[in-house]
Amino acid sequence: MNFLKKLGQTSLATASIVAVVCLLLAFGVVEFRAEVFVPFFIGAIFLIFGQTGFLVGIDYSILEIGKDIGNHLSKKKSVWLPILFGFVFGFVTTIAEPDVQVLVGQFTGTNAFLSTWLLLSIFGIGAGLFFSFALFRIFKKIPLKYCLLAIYGLIFVLAAFAPSEYLGMSFDAGGVSTGLVTVPFLLSLAIGICSVRGGASKEDNFGAVAIVSTGPIIATLVLGLILGPTEVTGSASSEVLALGESLLSNMQDVAIALAPLIVLFIIMQFTMLKLPVREFFRILVGFVISFVGMVLFMTGVFYGFSPMGQYVGESLQGFGNWLAILVGLILGFLIVFTEPSIMVLSEQVEDVTSKLLRKKVIYVVLGIGIAISVVFGFLHILFNISLWWFFGVLYFLCILLSFFIDPIFVSIAFDSGGIASGTMTVAFLLPIFMGLGGEALNAFGISGLVATVPILTVEILGLVYKIMSNRARRKKSGK
Repeated sequence: MNFLKKLGQTSLATASIVAVVCLLLAFGVVEFRAEVFVPFFIGAIFLIFGQTGFLVGIDYSILEIGKDIGNHLSKKKSVWLPILFGFVFGFVTTIAEPDVQVLVGQFTGTNAFLSTWLLLSIFGIGAGLFFSFALFRIFKKIPLKYCLLAIYGLIFVLAAFAPSEYLGMSFDAGGVSTGLVTVPFLLSLAIGICSVRGGASKEDNFGAVAIVSTGPIIATLVLGLILGPTEVTGSASSEVLALGESLLSNMQDVAIALAPLIVLFIIMQFTMLKLPVREFFRILVGFVISFVGMVLFMTGVFYGFSPMGQYVGESLQGFGNWLAILVGLILGFLIVFTEPSIMVLSEQVEDVTSKLLRKKVIYVVLGIGIAISVVFGFLHILFNISLWWFFGVLYFLCILLSFFIDPIFVSIAFDSGGIASGTMTVAFLLPIFMGLGGEALNAFGISGLVATVPILTVEILGLVYKIMSNRARRKKSGK
């Protein structure tokens, strides 16, 4: 029943995006090309079943072991073991994240030191250090808003002195570092820790994703300060890989992504967890289902949706800026319903808040946020508006609002930002931007921008909720 419910949700979400593309075809915005449309329709089927399988599989694997490991780590007297665990896991999973590898693969530069492995290592170190800090914050019960104020203050100081080409790269790195593997584990790990720690509040269950996503931003900006200016270009191609080749490539990527978590689980099973044999094998089966689901999902996105994104972007060039902005607005809203990580977050939020925040509300609020983000991205490319105006103003408002709303909304809002920019953003929306004719230096930064506005929209929801709650209390008290 759970499978059928998730299948229905993912089918509707994917069908909506397919319908938008078909409308563009019907109105003559794009021409029918079999070599692009056939893989797109095949990719849609893969995406539906892949996303469904992944969401079902993680219920029995990643989410389970995250809570179990969190429970055991929270019982340790020393905080240094969790911190060491956080760094190692954050480093390994970040460099293995498919989204991160795709983004790094789109970076090239004339600087001899700017290699793929250097970027992966830098992203991994940043994520690992801030993974450790995220766990330290939970154990020491440090308010998230003060952590974010200090972290983003540091980010913008570094950005002011780093070469300009690293600004977009750094925020993109932060946007994609919390992906399909990291997010479910991080969320369940934090919930597992808080469930056995006395005095833990609901907001402590969230916020870890927000902190981890800032690590690669800071690490990339520091790299820019060290290496100095470099010419950064990007690559995006509408060439369609053979289906079999795409499947094999994604099987390798997903195996690399899941391997660290599986190895970690097996080691901890025999040293700490010692779960019953039946439960141990149930989790392994869950990993297999997650693996198949991720492979199908990634294949659907990169085999069918990525080339279509490039093609749509190229086609929109001849129809005026405002049509491009309208298409971006619609696709931005619909993307939220196809991101597995957002589905995981919405379910966790509904569960932890005892349905105070419903999944549907989270979807709509994030959908509006991502839609506005995509429009900002189009404005950035079409009118060459500096990213500084977007990042500076938006994050200033985000930090400012965090001092006026309930802490739980702050935690959920910044986690939402870290999750909003996922696989579909990198592989579908980014090619649209590059297809519009934006130079790489302009196109990079879009993933980071998509991760920004959703923070603000969730915080506005928190502000509305606080105002309504205060009114209800005053009315009840007769004042």
